[in-house]
Amino acid sequence: MKKTETKKFEDFILDESFREYVEHSNEKSVVWWTKWIIDHGDSVVDVQKATDVLHTLLNTQKTKVSINRNEELNLLLDKIYGKKKILPLPHLFTTFFARAAAVILFSIGLAWAWNAVFNNKQVNEQIVYNEIIVPVGEKSQIILSDSTHVWINSGSHFRYPANFGNKNRDVSLEGEAYFDVRKRKGTRFTVNTHDVRIQVLGTAFNVKSYPEDKKTQTTVVRGIVRVESKISKDAPIIIHPDQMATIHEESRVSTQDIAAFNKKLIVTNKVNTAVITSWKDQLLVFADETFEDIAVKMERWYNVKILIFDNELKQERYNGKFVHNETIYEVLEAIKITTPMDYSVTEQGIIITRR
Repeated sequence: MKKTETKKFEDFILDESFREYVEHSNEKSVVWWTKWIIDHGDSVVDVQKATDVLHTLLNTQKTKVSINRNEELNLLLDKIYGKKKILPLPHLFTTFFARAAAVILFSIGLAWAWNAVFNNKQVNEQIVYNEIIVPVGEKSQIILSDSTHVWINSGSHFRYPANFGNKNRDVSLEGEAYFDVRKRKGTRFTVNTHDVRIQVLGTAFNVKSYPEDKKTQTTVVRGIVRVESKISKDAPIIIHPDQMATIHEESRVSTQDIAAFNKKLIVTNKVNTAVITSWKDQLLVFADETFEDIAVKMERWYNVKILIFDNELKQERYNGKFVHNETIYEVLEAIKITTPMDYSVTEQGIIITRR
């Protein structure tokens, strides 16, 4: 570059010696550009912008783009400035500068021009996700950027994109969560589990999808929810308040019926949503549940292992309500009042036996 030239943002980006200055990879370039910047104080804004862009570019995984480099850069600059700028194709114009052009475009907020210039040629970009992992025995809450409130139960994994709410309200769940979704015009909120896809506009519902339970349950408290199976070609179903949709991976039906049963979403009417969602209010509630199912709840609630060595005890049914600060021993003592059972604490966990 000549010292008397007036340089602009893209001139710095496309100059190899300026890149060497930014990288500190060539001492002569560093000395030359340091003096040039001192002599051209009116260019400091463009210099800083170009430096930031190059730092971003050089620290990002580089993507190869197949383009006609000279023609496409001219089109890009035409989109940015509204007129043609005919640039010669220098010998140093490698795929680096194709990537630099993309970063220039991003840096000034003209992402729409990128697609137009490159005729909708797609560049694969890795989506960044945030993940909340809730240990067994704990619970968590999060309010997403669209004001949706999510309660996450113990032993659950909840994942959402870092750009959540920016035309993307898709989340993933393994475990159990309660969603109070805020309606946003034109954008559906979608919950993905390993076997169902749940879509809403604005509603409150509970999803329970622990892999070890071999089933996924979606329960609607308010609004309307669309549930679609990922493991069958059956049409999606719509469920309303006080309804639950269940899909099973395994069943106690006969072997010949399992294949057909697994492909169906089963709807249950008039479920007690207060009981199903009580966990988010720090309540451990049993409503006509078997001791076997209660044990699974307590394992997640208290982070313990419970072993029941009696098949009849497993099928005993109970009703009860306990607050979170009551210990597992207080719960077991309450069960002992009506059940001939004993328990002991071992290295394996809590052993339940018939008395």
